[in-house]
This record gives sequence, C-alpha cells and structure tokens, in this order.
Amino acid sequence: MELGLKLKLINDCIHRHANNDLVEMDLTFTQHHTILYLSHREDCTAELKELERQFRVSQPTVAGVAQRLESKGYVESLHHPLDKRVKMIRLTPKGLELSRRSHEKMVRRQKEMIADLSPEELEELNRLLDKVYQNMLKSD
Repeated sequence: MELGLKLKLINDCIHRHANNDLVEMDLTFTQHHTILYLSHREDCTAELKELERQFRVSQPTVAGVAQRLESKGYVESLHHPLDKRVKMIRLTPKGLELSRRSHEKMVRRQKEMIADLSPEELEELNRLLDKVYQNMLKSD
C-alpha cells in the first residue's frame, strides 16, 4: 500500500475514534481542542484572538465555539483586565473536569494505537514520523 494512503487511513481511524469519544461528551473537535488548549494555559484563560491564531480559524468561528462552550458550562467569558475591548474565556471547574476525562480517553486511545510496539519500535516510529513531517514542511 502507498505511504500516503496508509497515513490517510490511519488518520481516518484516529478521527473516527475521536469522533466517537467526542459524541459521548457532546463536543465537536474544535470545542475539544479549545478545552484542552485552555487547560494547559496559565489560569486556564486565553484571549479569543489568541484562539483564532492558534487554531487558524475566523473570529466568528471562535466566538461561536466560545458561546457554545459557555452555554454548556465549560467556560466563562471575561474581559481583559487592562483593555475591556479584548474578550477572553476561562475554563470553569466543570470544563477542567471535562479536560481531565478527555485527556484520559486520549491516553487510552494512544495506548491502543501503539499496543504491539516495543519501546524501541515506538522510538523509531516517532523519529521517522518527525522526519516525514519535517520533509513535508520543507515542501510547503
């Protein structure tokens, strides 16, 4: 099988598993990534502009994601303390708990993905995938 097709099929499987997990949590990919991103930030807070840049999406998209996450109780909206025009969101305790559960599912899925690999094989796989990724960046 061609390498590109093999990588696509692997990616499709990852997305399928992730979608199944996200449906259980009533989240979209973008909502999930936003929660995970916030959980790794100081004070679990980020400006909406920062999220636009991070996820390479438009302002209306980020505003919609923030609004839906807020309606589910996972984030709260804030204004920047020094500039009231700057909108921010912060994870709520409910959002922090969801990020913890979500992370546990991701770790479990990753363990399933590499279950039959030895530590040496996993190290080699990571090394080779890094090389492939770097080669792809060069051709952009």
